[in-house]
Amino acid sequence: MSHLRNLSKFSALIYASVVLLLAPAQTRAGDESGSGIVNSAQRAWVTSTGDVAGEPALWKIVLEGSIDPLVPGRSLMTGHEIRIIFPPEYDLGNIAATHPVADIPTFSPLFCVPTNFQCTTGLLLQGWPEHPYFPPAAWHVVSVDVAENAFVFTAVQDILSDPPENPGIKEVFVLLNGVQNPEAGEYPVRVEAQTGPGSSWETGSALLKVLPRPRPSINATAVFVKALSGLLDGGPACGPGTLPPNPDNPMFQRTTVNSPAPLVWSFLLWGRNEAALDDVALSWVNDGHAQIVRGPRVVGHVFIDAPHNAVGFGIDVNPLGCGTYMPAAPVIGGTPGVGPQPVGRLDMQFWAGDTPGTYTTTLKMNNGNTEQMVVIVE
Repeated sequence: MSHLRNLSKFSALIYASVVLLLAPAQTRAGDESGSGIVNSAQRAWVTSTGDVAGEPALWKIVLEGSIDPLVPGRSLMTGHEIRIIFPPEYDLGNIAATHPVADIPTFSPLFCVPTNFQCTTGLLLQGWPEHPYFPPAAWHVVSVDVAENAFVFTAVQDILSDPPENPGIKEVFVLLNGVQNPEAGEYPVRVEAQTGPGSSWETGSALLKVLPRPRPSINATAVFVKALSGLLDGGPACGPGTLPPNPDNPMFQRTTVNSPAPLVWSFLLWGRNEAALDDVALSWVNDGHAQIVRGPRVVGHVFIDAPHNAVGFGIDVNPLGCGTYMPAAPVIGGTPGVGPQPVGRLDMQFWAGDTPGTYTTTLKMNNGNTEQMVVIVE
């Protein structure tokens, strides 16, 4: 197992205190800069450029609340709306004709599936990648309100929060492939949603932080979950194994002491200037901290926030020996070769320690973003 075992409990305790200061346990990763019902606005994980000036605007609106699938999200009743109101710099009245507004899936005359970048569209997600209400045409339709410069989701049947199989709405993807991000800066976005008690309106806001160039990023994905867990017919495989909606949640798992988490973590990695970041490894500093390295260069860090006095926890890297470079990001599940960018891949399997509780792993890229993975140990 790829971690150190010989630290004293005293040393581990001292380091755990440092980790708590650097990477406190949270149910959300990233910049929690939202207000009201919005936790934050983040780049959609499907490319490295969704938040870059001059590139198609691909954003994820993270709603307030826990990613724990046992914690209810939001419901949206038939005929009611979630409205994402953009600032005037995002002119929804002038969406490129080459990328018209369309529901997913649309097969004719436009072929639009998640997310092959052929249309301007959106998805309502239940808190982890590749788990939208899908096909969205059966759950909601999308449209644009030009007068309010709003991207609108309207439920066509009741979307109910019924954990754990259906946790409710926790994230909103707005994939504005026909709209470019404006120049670098911060832009307010507002959410108005009929998701309150009795379908009352709730509101919130956040900042779209547009960057001048792509930054390094690490991005959790669930498309390999079944393949890496050996659940496909024929045994383990390294290719995509799950089409949306994917009920297997790698970001929030449960296991028992001294046991592996049931699902392997898979991450897509981009470095500076959209370069695929492959052949990375972990170099352990101590039980709770590893450097993400590529050759001699440190490109990021992993922090494990474990229960007090826990020992024996750790992470295996590349547990099935899959390749670490993909010529096309697997952005639409099991459909091969549609991803718009080459990307690096990093697979990990978390092992629980000897103490029950919450183990939160924070993965941070240097000059880049943050991902967080949670394992509840019983």
